[in-house]
Amino acid sequence: MAADTSNSNPGSPGPSVQNVDIDYGQHYSHNFNDSSAHLIIQRLRRELDDALLRIDRDTDVISGLHDKVTSLEELVKKQQITINTQSKTISDPRSLRKQHSQIQVHVQSPMGMGLFPITPSHHQHHVHHQYQCPGSGASGASCGSGVCVLQTTPSPLDCQAQSQAQVHPQPAHSPEYNPQNGTVFDQPPPKFEIPPGAYASFAQISPPGLVPNTGRTSDVFSPFSSTSVSNGVDHTSPTTVYDAADCHKRMADFSNRFQTLMRMSEIFGHAHASLPNVFMDSHMDDHVKDYLMAISRGTKASDLLGNAATRGFFVAKAINWYLVEKILNASVTSGFDAAADLEINQIQEQMTSKTPLVRHLMLTAVATHIAKLTKKSGFTEYNQQKIYNHLHTLWAYIGPLGHDAANQNGPMWNDLHAIVSEAQSLAIDMYSMPLEYKFEFPEQNEPFDPHTMINRDPWVLADPSVLQNTDTRVRLGITPITRIRDNSQSPGDVQMVYMGHVLLKGPRKQML
Repeated sequence: MAADTSNSNPGSPGPSVQNVDIDYGQHYSHNFNDSSAHLIIQRLRRELDDALLRIDRDTDVISGLHDKVTSLEELVKKQQITINTQSKTISDPRSLRKQHSQIQVHVQSPMGMGLFPITPSHHQHHVHHQYQCPGSGASGASCGSGVCVLQTTPSPLDCQAQSQAQVHPQPAHSPEYNPQNGTVFDQPPPKFEIPPGAYASFAQISPPGLVPNTGRTSDVFSPFSSTSVSNGVDHTSPTTVYDAADCHKRMADFSNRFQTLMRMSEIFGHAHASLPNVFMDSHMDDHVKDYLMAISRGTKASDLLGNAATRGFFVAKAINWYLVEKILNASVTSGFDAAADLEINQIQEQMTSKTPLVRHLMLTAVATHIAKLTKKSGFTEYNQQKIYNHLHTLWAYIGPLGHDAANQNGPMWNDLHAIVSEAQSLAIDMYSMPLEYKFEFPEQNEPFDPHTMINRDPWVLADPSVLQNTDTRVRLGITPITRIRDNSQSPGDVQMVYMGHVLLKGPRKQML
């Protein structure tokens, strides 16, 4: 039988030839696919190996960074502990005042305490001499009888007229002390203009000190506390040579006038403070509440305002804090002469040494600038505007606490104006000599110290030594503990010229 050749190609031997062609094509295609897949697999393996290497390398880098971060965190924690410890030491005024008291007990000053009408001790007859009105002794009794006598006059401050007349009030001006963190090499040298012979009376100087706060003036009152720098010059002659006797005389004058100023604010508080009114006090403006809470320093302002026996003292504290922070500092000439402000600020920013000679020279240089400012045209008008601005600012805080808050022409306004004017006048005398001043309000819950404080609390009545031994604590510091440093001697002479008046809490333990 003949074979079927219907599916065969012309000239081909038959179907078997076609089958051979198909098997060859399939075999070639299969070999090609195997080689391509092998190449792809090799490429993927190389990429995988490279990725693994990069992962290992990045892991090592990340581990190293983690180690560095951990070590830096440990270093920061150690530094924070050190900074916190130093900050607590710097800010805690309790141990520092005891150091001041001990130093002043053991060190005899060349100045002599007899030169000063220093704030009196706690003996009854001394306290009466200070206040010149009954009922304001060291036992803390209220001076109500003294206020009653004063109310027979047109103004409660009229009893201070004679003492103020004996003083020579002058407009208060001084540079605003605003320390910066920059270096002295970043600024041009200031024009010192030191009067000839200002340094002639110096003895051998002591080594400079260091304060643990960069960019701020070194504290020369104690090893670890801050200081408020004051300085000045004789207004009549910018080339005055400052001898020790003149400095001592000015320090005594400041002590008298500052005591009078604090007395004026206390009389104002007792005479013009309104009776406690919960509704009216709770509806005071927020800025007034914030101010009162700030000056109460941890004590509830509502408790002090809600008691008729302490309301007047709290009003006096509100006045005193503003006077110390805003007027009796180095800000009274800022804005009057831009060039003088720049030179004064440059000098103060460079006043970082504790060496008495260096500080005295720089304070004297500042005093020369201030003397020239007081003689310039327009200075009197500038001073009056400064008093007016302070008066309006202080009235916004004090007015709501009085019984005549809406009347800016009545006795309350006039008496507050007299206080601000006297503070401004006192400030110029503070800066009229190369002296440094420090004001320190006793802190809430601070132990009572009879060497630096006077008890004015109407309810806690006891001998000062008994109050100290029973661990009695401060409830409110009414007036600041005030010290002056004279750099015309080596070492610098520090004197406490005013004791802080305080309200107290009850004793924490009983006497055996």
